[in-house]
Amino acid sequence: MPRKLCKIKHIFVTTLALFVVILIYILFYENFNDEDEFIIVKAIEPYDDDEISPSNLVNFTNFQYKIKPDSLCNNFEDDLLGVLIVTSYVGHDEVRSAHRQALTQQKLQSLGLLRVFLLADIPPSERFIQQKSIYDESDRFEDIIQGNFHEAYRNLTYKHVMGLRWAASECSFAKYIIKLDDDTVFDVFHLVNYLENIESTVVDVNAHLLAGYILDGKKPIRLQASKWYVTFEEYGEDIYPDYLSGWLYITNPQTARSLVAESQSQSYFWIDDTWVTGVLRQKRNISLTRLNKWFSANSQFLDCCVSDVRRHSFKCDYHVGPNGGDVKLIKDFMNAMENCYENECFERTSEQSVKETCVGHVKNIIGQHGAAVVKSIKL
Repeated sequence: MPRKLCKIKHIFVTTLALFVVILIYILFYENFNDEDEFIIVKAIEPYDDDEISPSNLVNFTNFQYKIKPDSLCNNFEDDLLGVLIVTSYVGHDEVRSAHRQALTQQKLQSLGLLRVFLLADIPPSERFIQQKSIYDESDRFEDIIQGNFHEAYRNLTYKHVMGLRWAASECSFAKYIIKLDDDTVFDVFHLVNYLENIESTVVDVNAHLLAGYILDGKKPIRLQASKWYVTFEEYGEDIYPDYLSGWLYITNPQTARSLVAESQSQSYFWIDDTWVTGVLRQKRNISLTRLNKWFSANSQFLDCCVSDVRRHSFKCDYHVGPNGGDVKLIKDFMNAMENCYENECFERTSEQSVKETCVGHVKNIIGQHGAAVVKSIKL
């Protein structure tokens, strides 16, 4: 080949390589918001003990599903972006109804998502609920997973692991699993956009993933009067491993299965978020990805976002947070975020941030089963 043609070919190849590098940079970096950290992944290493016992749930023997839809995930075949597993108290029928109204099954399916609610058995002290009502709810909506352990605050770990176990086994072809609590308000459109960005930029499908609100360096509460009092027998260390808030976090079936397998060999701990995404995660040497800027602990900020979308078409500063006991906020926030998704909303300036402009107001929130009654007690 003549020297001149060789030189032209060399210049062409060099230019093409430079173009590819620039294209990768644009696709990878520009698809993430500044607030998001890049996904930290670690290749999954095989474990000899990853077989999951069908009859044991952590240390609960003779575990069975009281309700489990058999073919729920099969309707999606290989096109399932994510499974939402929502921990819900068995009596929170009104809260589950709010989620179904905010995100119908048709809307979820159009987004490539599937949702189930995780329930336990009705506790003996419960007077307002009958199992027949739960069966009827399941028959109507086909979105209930119920275990045969009793509902109790200190049984939340069972419910959490049950959800991961079900999703990892029954929906193993799903790309992601999203765990959340039923009192969580969230922007599903931002979530889907984030998941699709992960899918397009992370090449290794055999990788661990745990992303959400990271709680760093938290200490066990040793004050006996506290609801979260932890004895040294329950947890002997002075500091918890970094872990994710249970409001909402993102994982995948590979990671979920690894955590469930590890749960069979570790001592039970009743603070589920700390144990599952902290202790078990650390045992498997899984990294966390920080999405803290997504979250607000103040439900009033989310309420103000709803008002600001309606009045000014402002984007919300936050994407996840608690509903503050206001069931209606679940639907209102989702509707507002859908409005921004379908119609252009405007970015806020620093002076227009929710923290600077939100004015809270008192809400009259009625409990799920009647109002509270205050009585004097003779001491």
